[in-house]
Amino acid sequence: MRYLIIMIDDNKELTEIICEVLGMIGYEATGATSGEEGIAKAKEQKPDVILCDIEMVGMNGYDIAEYIRKDNELKDVCLIAISGYSSREDVERSIETGFDRHLGKPFSLDDLKMTLDEVLIK
Repeated sequence: MRYLIIMIDDNKELTEIICEVLGMIGYEATGATSGEEGIAKAKEQKPDVILCDIEMVGMNGYDIAEYIRKDNELKDVCLIAISGYSSREDVERSIETGFDRHLGKPFSLDDLKMTLDEVLIK
């Protein structure tokens, strides 16, 4: 089974690199550079996982998580926060907002793969 991942991050280059790497390790991945674009893609493509930056212009990651958790079609999608903010308080806030996991930036490919394996291979 090939899992679909949507990466939402306003850093276009990082989004493209992560999507390319995810494709190389066996996932189907697509990127979005805004919350609105990410939500639209999620509604259309029904991903298994959404990787979402927290600090973005416009809709931030918390806004996206709250929207997704209230949407009947998307509420069960696995949400993983990816953020340079990774203090204990930041992690707690992301979990309280609706994220399933919090991955601090910078993260290694091994950390990303291990997190994805944990949430997808239950």
